[in-house]
Amino acid sequence: MKITNLVGYLCYIFNQKLRNMKKTVLFVALSAAAFAVQAQTTFGAHAGINGAMITSKSTGGGQTTTEKSDTKVGLTVGVNAEIPIASSLVFRPELNFIQKGGKKTESSGGVSSEYKITMNYLELPLNVVYKFSGSGLFAGAGPSLGYGISGKYKTKFTAGSNTTEDNTDIKFDGEKNATDNKFHLKGLDFGANFLVGYQFSNNLVLKANYTLGLSNISPEDNSSLKNTGLGFTIGYRFGGASEE
Repeated sequence: MKITNLVGYLCYIFNQKLRNMKKTVLFVALSAAAFAVQAQTTFGAHAGINGAMITSKSTGGGQTTTEKSDTKVGLTVGVNAEIPIASSLVFRPELNFIQKGGKKTESSGGVSSEYKITMNYLELPLNVVYKFSGSGLFAGAGPSLGYGISGKYKTKFTAGSNTTEDNTDIKFDGEKNATDNKFHLKGLDFGANFLVGYQFSNNLVLKANYTLGLSNISPEDNSSLKNTGLGFTIGYRFGGASEE
């Protein structure tokens, strides 16, 4: 083999090795980066209660009537993640099963009426959370998206010794002026979420949150229904130590 050919062959081998080495280094770097992101992101689970209310408005004859329901207690169960944004600041998305609704009891002229609305939602709060340095205290806020999956509208009327009860299924299809025996609502529920909580050194987390409904879930004209909720949960964070 001539010297020139040998030198060319060696250069070719060297370039191939260099390319393979670059690919290996790039792969290792990307794997390390992915591992670092995963290592920094922590996950948690939580469960608790939601004190739900409904604010209703109806317009007719040039007048608007506003009414707030009493608080109805429902269940909240979910999972969450905390993704670092900056020092002491994290992005905290959650995926929750949450029960919303309200109830009301009225009495007049010997006749009493009761209603209770239970609405089951899948909800996605997207909060930005600040963690106070040197303690487990945190607070945050963000938008919240919910979608109704099922529900019940229960009514009860009592006049003397006569009582009439009715249970109606809720359909989140947004149908207007429906003629069936279902209670129809819009599926999408949008709101603003505010939270405050404390993470203990053993990764136990206590949290309170308030969600203000901003979207009208009633499909009917001249009518408005908005959800509001005050929730309390207890949870556990996997792999995320408190800064105590």
